[in-house]
Amino acid sequence: MKRPLHCKTFRIGRSRTGLGLFATAPIEKGALIVEYTGRRIPTRLAQEREARGSRYMFEINSRWTIDGSGRRNVARYLNHACRPNAEAETVRGRIMIRAIKSIRPGDEITYDYGRDYFELFFRQTGCKCGTCLRRRHKP
Repeated sequence: MKRPLHCKTFRIGRSRTGLGLFATAPIEKGALIVEYTGRRIPTRLAQEREARGSRYMFEINSRWTIDGSGRRNVARYLNHACRPNAEAETVRGRIMIRAIKSIRPGDEITYDYGRDYFELFFRQTGCKCGTCLRRRHKP
């Protein structure tokens, strides 16, 4: 049975890269986890903010972006992973995070931020997701 979106199945906690979102109950594949919320701003303005270091912009389309920097946006704590267990989808102008595989209690909930974000913020330091760190530290 899929849990309704209003039933919290996650908590904010310490992760390898700062704060993250962790499952507190089993989350089934396909279940909605959380909505990425914030003010809707023109994408042009979001790009200007990103150029100055803002990291919580989520592009809906070429015209509109959600500024998710407010602390009420719990989805801002989702971290990037190259092999994520969730994905973002646009549903009538809203960004919904959905599980793409079963997630166990205690697992960090992650999704792929995408190529543009990688180029803007990860290019110099490299990705710090578990998959990439294991790959870099292989003997």
